[in-house]
Amino acid sequence: MPHAIRKPRAIIVGAGPVGCLTAIELRRRNFDVSLYEKCPAFDEGPAPTGHSFNLTLTSRGLNCLGPQQRAALYAAGVVLSQRIVHHRDGGVSYQPYGVHPDHHLLSIPRSVLHRTLLRQAMAEGARVHYGHTCVVADSRRAEATFVTADGGVCSVSGDLLVGCDGANSLLRHELSKSGARMRIEQGYIPHGHVEIALDTADEHRMRWRLGEPGRPESGRAGMHLWPRGDHFLQAQPNRDDTFTTTLFMPLEGGGRDLRFRSLGDRPAVRDLFDREFGDIAPALPRVAEDVLGTRPAQLKVVRCTPYHDERAVLLGDAAHTIVPFYGQGINCSFEDVSVLCSLLDRHAAGDPVAGVTRAVAEYSELRVAPGHAITDLSLANLEELSARVDDERFHARKRLERLLGRRCPGDFMPLYQMVAFTHMPYHEVVRRQAWQDDILDRLCAGHDLRTEIERIIAAYPALARGDRSGAYSVPAPRERSA
Repeated sequence: MPHAIRKPRAIIVGAGPVGCLTAIELRRRNFDVSLYEKCPAFDEGPAPTGHSFNLTLTSRGLNCLGPQQRAALYAAGVVLSQRIVHHRDGGVSYQPYGVHPDHHLLSIPRSVLHRTLLRQAMAEGARVHYGHTCVVADSRRAEATFVTADGGVCSVSGDLLVGCDGANSLLRHELSKSGARMRIEQGYIPHGHVEIALDTADEHRMRWRLGEPGRPESGRAGMHLWPRGDHFLQAQPNRDDTFTTTLFMPLEGGGRDLRFRSLGDRPAVRDLFDREFGDIAPALPRVAEDVLGTRPAQLKVVRCTPYHDERAVLLGDAAHTIVPFYGQGINCSFEDVSVLCSLLDRHAAGDPVAGVTRAVAEYSELRVAPGHAITDLSLANLEELSARVDDERFHARKRLERLLGRRCPGDFMPLYQMVAFTHMPYHEVVRRQAWQDDILDRLCAGHDLRTEIERIIAAYPALARGDRSGAYSVPAPRERSA
């Protein structure tokens, strides 16, 4: 009688949203799953304050979830269909995220997303061990050693060791120390951010929520932005009629440019907000205390190559820490989970234990290039959020691109749509965008963008079809059925 195939065991370092989703998917593949988290139990202690911004899920990440998970998140989050840009002169403009109803963001507080996935991971049978800090890792044996909150030491091993422990990944660090041939680059960008309390009863906020007469688009929820050169304010609506409001600004520097370090007292902070963000300033009664009383969070970038070693693999921020300016961090991370699990399905058929090494190696081959590409795209989008969305020429070009996307969907797709609303690998997005830009630049050079937009649109398809060197066939949207 043949021996029964042993149930494979996964050790997951990090029990945040990515670790929890990984646990859910591995449990559904009959893995024995244990999560090890350095922090105390999620419901213990006060929630972190001062550095928040909501996570924004798009169809790229949402389609990696099951229908019940998506339904729970839509019930807890807010659908954002557009940017709402507040200009220095007090004017407001509306920039749709896409051309179809499913081209939207789902804005949700990280804690809500975390709780939803954590509860499901535990319901699926994953075990969670809190207060465990990874101090040693062995990728060949899929083994990790932890120091516990009470000073004890424990070692655990399995068939798959998964790092989901974020930007400051201890597992990534321990793997690199123990001989994993990983090239790791990390650094900080000049910008930091701090959360600011918004007065939820303020009449200005109510006008944004209820909309403006004669402007149907103004009644739809959106991501509020105040672009001001190298700094900007962002406000994300929540289900309870509050807003998560965040100031992004360089931390320090010389000259006359605004910096967090230059805001040394209450009058300086109030002067900044009264001058730069006049329409929202009355709704920020504690802005001086919020800015001066919280050390700005720094923004870090980590590039890693490859994402695996032997039977250990990195997912999410542990593999690719990106800045938040494209809102794709959580989407890219959920896509990591989906790709890894699909490879486990392929390589582990019949013998899950033997298939792990092949699956994680191919995962690295597939995910490193997209991870590096979305890192670059996110850095580049900082300029758009802080300055270009307030530029009329930028608006004209974006309007042309939206019209092209609607009328010639087989030949042109706007960059944001490719990034957020398809599963086209990010590095292929970059290649297709460069190809589209080259064609559109040639057309715009010979036509007036203000008066000849229809001629540009009419000429684009023939030019694009004559040059297919950068074309990419977009796969149909995928959606989990269970």
